[in-house]
Amino acid sequence: MKNLYDKFMSNQKRIHADFVAEHSQFTTPSGDTYEFKESSGPYEYLLGALSGCLFITFRGIATKMKVNWTHISLDIEGVKREEVPTWLKECTVAATVTGSDDNEKFTKCFEKATRYCSVYQTLSQVAQMHWKVQFN
Repeated sequence: MKNLYDKFMSNQKRIHADFVAEHSQFTTPSGDTYEFKESSGPYEYLLGALSGCLFITFRGIATKMKVNWTHISLDIEGVKREEVPTWLKECTVAATVTGSDDNEKFTKCFEKATRYCSVYQTLSQVAQMHWKVQFN
């Protein structure tokens, strides 16, 4: 787990992208390939990147603060502006949590993660960012 965190947090990022008729994809240096399809275009990958970065940031903070949970589900919705360029104007992260041992401490960790997550902070430069946590 530490190696994944270190790899994710390293400063240098790179992908390779290929675009040919009826097929578009990008590949990571480790060989993971992700296709651009009608159902999974650039904005789905952007929101997916936000979910991964936010979770990894949260997990690091929660480990230090000794917060435990069983399951975290993130639903992320982005709304693009209509003016060109059509960047995100608003983004909402809704976390649903099961098995939290301390809901107040969990919420504090999550709030802190939004402040330290690089993708969340990058998006906040162009979009209004919102988050909420619900406990089951």
